[in-house]
Amino acid sequence: MSRVFAISDLHTDYEANMGFVEGLPIRSEDVLIVAGDVSDDIPRLIETLSILKAKYKEVYFIPGNHELWINKNDIAPNSLVKLFEIVRHCAAIGVRTEPGKVRCLDGSDVWIVPLYSWYAGPDDDPKNTLYVPGGLSSWKDLTLKEMGWSDAYFCKWPQLKRRASGSCPSLAQLFADMNTERLTNDYDAPIITFSHFVPRPELMRASVQDESEIALERNIMGLPSPDWKEKEFGTRFNFSRVAGSNILDRQLRKIGSMLHVYGHQHRNRDRTIRRVRYVSHCLGNPREHGEGITWGIATWAGPKLIHGHA
Repeated sequence: MSRVFAISDLHTDYEANMGFVEGLPIRSEDVLIVAGDVSDDIPRLIETLSILKAKYKEVYFIPGNHELWINKNDIAPNSLVKLFEIVRHCAAIGVRTEPGKVRCLDGSDVWIVPLYSWYAGPDDDPKNTLYVPGGLSSWKDLTLKEMGWSDAYFCKWPQLKRRASGSCPSLAQLFADMNTERLTNDYDAPIITFSHFVPRPELMRASVQDESEIALERNIMGLPSPDWKEKEFGTRFNFSRVAGSNILDRQLRKIGSMLHVYGHQHRNRDRTIRRVRYVSHCLGNPREHGEGITWGIATWAGPKLIHGHA
């Protein structure tokens, strides 16, 4: 019988982050959700997931954008081929990328359902984008290459097959279509879904509670209360261009998810909107968790317990 923990954006290409993973406690009866962005390097990705699999009863994983970068060591010709290669590697080490049922401490069951995703941009998919024109006052509204967005350089995509209408699906729609068989009414227990990308626009902005959680995190870490707001921390560009897609929210609600875990934004959230709880628990880069911006990491000493409380 298990509890369910969650984390994302481990970015173990940073040695400090790999040390963080290696130092996590063993929870051999529990389940861990890893919501993407571990590493673009497949050997480092598999090494990290193998360490986690040795600590947890089950590990569920969905790739993020970093996993789909094509680097000099990759033999995959494009990012979609690399995605399926990663899924095969996960199966080989016992890491789950398909839906599965978990028996919890109280004897009840819960389904864990991974959802593939990509972000919808304002130009390629205006219907499904989370884009906010102008963003926050401190954001610079640049194109992906102007803002140095690495996906624009390192992700390689095949030519997409045209639909009967003659149009090509956006990447967000292409990834969403991979979830079709998972969008079923056959689940016989409550559902936890997870993705890498952000499912709703409201989640991009910090609430008063989020700002308070950052201050609490810094207090736990022995740091002074911040003299800045969350939106003022780090690179300033219009993140909403690459945040996620509202297709995700339609899909998770279609199957009746009660809780959705996501990552990508390196800003942590725990918020309920229209009866669905949304949790982002990113580790982020060493500067981010070192400053307490990814709040909850110190509080939970790692992954966050999201279901199956003792």
